[in-house]
Amino acid sequence: MKRQRGVVLLLALVISLLLGVLAASALRAALVETQMAGVLRDGLLAFEQAEATLLAGQGALHHQAPAPCQPCAPPERPHALGGHWYKAPKGFYQVQQLGISTRAAHVPEGLPVTLFRVTAVSLQARPRQVLEAVYAINGDQTRRIAWRQRVQGD
Repeated sequence: MKRQRGVVLLLALVISLLLGVLAASALRAALVETQMAGVLRDGLLAFEQAEATLLAGQGALHHQAPAPCQPCAPPERPHALGGHWYKAPKGFYQVQQLGISTRAAHVPEGLPVTLFRVTAVSLQARPRQVLEAVYAINGDQTRRIAWRQRVQGD
């Protein structure tokens, strides 16, 4: 009888150890999933900030339209905010006038429009989101004709 009690104790210790390892594994998986959800939330928040800043830049087109640029390349290293940027409540933006066109996308052919590129950067630095859009303006009408999301190193 006394030997059987020792075996039961040993068996209980092994089962307790296995349950502990299983619990630790489940906690680690939950921690990784929580971190992934946080990263996703931060990315979506930064994207929303960049989109709001892009709309702020669009609103500023009629008030502070710059002169046409030559050559008019997109801003270099926008993730690092190099160059001249305007501050918006949710980020920073830069406006470039690309010139006048009569063949802009989504606009009747032959209608002269002034093209502007607005580059918006989220206020949240990590992860930073950069959006770029091209707008066609004819009088009071403003139309987004192109849009892209820039990745770091682009």
